[in-house]
Amino acid sequence: MSNLFDQRAARYATLGLVAKLPGAVIDGIWAVIDDDLQGVVQLPRVLQFALISRSGCVTVVFDSKHQTILEFDLPEPYQAAFPETVAVLDDGHQQTMMLVDELTV
Repeated sequence: MSNLFDQRAARYATLGLVAKLPGAVIDGIWAVIDDDLQGVVQLPRVLQFALISRSGCVTVVFDSKHQTILEFDLPEPYQAAFPETVAVLDDGHQQTMMLVDELTV
């Protein structure tokens, strides 16, 4: 694939991530990539998102190399057990969302 994070590419989430984060939050992060980031900022091969609580719900924070910080509120309830950071890798063929400690580039 020539375009990073093309929504038509195969997408996966690791078992480690699925064990710690509900599917609705994972789907919400994919939607942020597709609907809010694609075409707005240049996306590198690896994206990192912080997950924070705002009014009891999940807020996804994307830092574009310290140039722009974008925050996206999801309607999903936040839980303290959620990972602090999630990574998404596009290897040119498929995209994988994972815990940061699972990332090997």
